[in-house]
Amino acid sequence: MAPPPPPPRFPASPTFSAGDKTRTMLLQAAINGDVRSFTRLARALDKGRGCLKETVEGVRIQGEEYMRGLGALHLAAGNGNLEMCRYLVEVLRVEVDPLDHGGKTPLIQAIYFERLNTAKYLLDQGANQDKTSYDGFAPLHCAAGLGCYKIVRQLLERGAYPDPVNCCGTPLHIVAAESDDRSMKILLDHNANYNKMVNGMTPLYFAINASSVKCVKLLVEAGADANGDYFLTALRDAPPKSGPSECLMCVLGIGDGWYPHNDSEPVDKRKLVELKSRGSKAVGGRDFLSAAESYSMAMELDPNDAALFSNRSLCWLQLGRPLLSLLDALECSKRRPGWPKALYRQSKALMSLKDYKGACKTFLDALKLDTGNAEIEDGLREALEFLKVSQSQSPKVN
Repeated sequence: MAPPPPPPRFPASPTFSAGDKTRTMLLQAAINGDVRSFTRLARALDKGRGCLKETVEGVRIQGEEYMRGLGALHLAAGNGNLEMCRYLVEVLRVEVDPLDHGGKTPLIQAIYFERLNTAKYLLDQGANQDKTSYDGFAPLHCAAGLGCYKIVRQLLERGAYPDPVNCCGTPLHIVAAESDDRSMKILLDHNANYNKMVNGMTPLYFAINASSVKCVKLLVEAGADANGDYFLTALRDAPPKSGPSECLMCVLGIGDGWYPHNDSEPVDKRKLVELKSRGSKAVGGRDFLSAAESYSMAMELDPNDAALFSNRSLCWLQLGRPLLSLLDALECSKRRPGWPKALYRQSKALMSLKDYKGACKTFLDALKLDTGNAEIEDGLREALEFLKVSQSQSPKVN
């Protein structure tokens, strides 16, 4: 999701193909911030015509692909040479938004190299905060992708449009994928669209996929919509670690303090058996929330017990939390591959989520492992019936 890596930092003595030695030295002086040498060389190139502005603007790098088309202001801005930028813009009056061969402005160049001072100066001088490069990256995309939250703030305070779209999505998509909660807060404070769908995905998808609890919280608090197929995709695509579970807790309204902590020491098997028993009794009394708490405490003692995830999956389903039920069923399968009960739990969660096609497939996989299981057979028949009805009600495309 992040922008392409910025070009390498300018070498101390780059080899330019600028046409002649004087032009090369002029561009080198821009890189070094040597205003005196730059002025002398510019006058030499101008040859007394009185067109210093046009002369300087006409000198561009013609060599390396990643530097082609860069002019003096690009080079000064990218190296953070504020004095040189002032000389070019305020004395010579060069254009503040010239484009290199890739459509990048000096502002984008300053952002690529995280030069807050020159970026701020160019914005003060009227640089276009929304000017995109030819590959579709606006300054805000670049700042977001590089984690430059201070520049993100500067751009938005100068009126930058918060939701430009390119192949990576909006800046909010990018910071969600990068788990950059600082930039995300700034974007949300400036009314970035937290429900913007790009390529079928919203920022919330990427925050969950990156297991960024902080970003998920910010999006949910802002009002991000947790409904839709993309959300299930995020759940399935999320890397196998604790982050996705915490993210989903945030989305589904279960706060940080929900998980009970077991502080008793030492941890022993007797305590584990006690918690499992407490969970089973709570299920028998249909107190599924208490049961889920007991199973969660037991998981702290034995996080690899597949049965605990299966049992808690049942509790979530009964509590009307099918996404969490599915998550636990998937975790159960990871810990005990080929266990029919894990697949059964997954199928039931998918049914509750109205993913009848996925439920049919998973019920069938479970039945192959446990041929003749009446409970699984009944579930498969029900899923097939619901799938048939849902397909008959779907609009037909001519």
